[in-house]
Amino acid sequence: MKSRHRRAGPDAARGFAFVVAIFVLVVLAALASYVVSASAGAAMTSAVAVQGVRAYEAARTGIEWGSYQAIDPNGTLAPGATNLPDCFSQKTLALPAAMGAFTVTVSCQRYPTFSASPNYHEEGAKRSAFYFITSTATLGTVGSADYVERKLEATAEKCKDPDGTGPTYAC
Repeated sequence: MKSRHRRAGPDAARGFAFVVAIFVLVVLAALASYVVSASAGAAMTSAVAVQGVRAYEAARTGIEWGSYQAIDPNGTLAPGATNLPDCFSQKTLALPAAMGAFTVTVSCQRYPTFSASPNYHEEGAKRSAFYFITSTATLGTVGSADYVERKLEATAEKCKDPDGTGPTYAC
């Protein structure tokens, strides 16, 4: 009787090497795909982080502008013993192109309100008004992957002393 078993020869070894080579190529392709995906994600995260910093600086610009408007609205240090100015109305700032296409909205609330009587807080002979300023910088569309928003809030105080020296009567 003849044996029906085939011996493993060079043909069988070539077939096995081919299967191993295909397996190694599939594993390398999967690894390369993962590396490309991870690096793209890192690049996107970095870009969003940079835009977040830019949004913060744009919102900070709004706070600076709003504080100046509340404290010195006419560029004159508001002469007069009791002239504590009212808040400005909500404003959307037009930033220079170098700061990006951010929309910056600045709002102000005064305490006590300008229409109150008296419309200032008095301590001794000094009269104060407080201004709560909010600045919001946005870029992109809400819900999109590239949307960025930063909101900052600040408080400023304006003080007048009727017994102080003119013309500003500053405390």
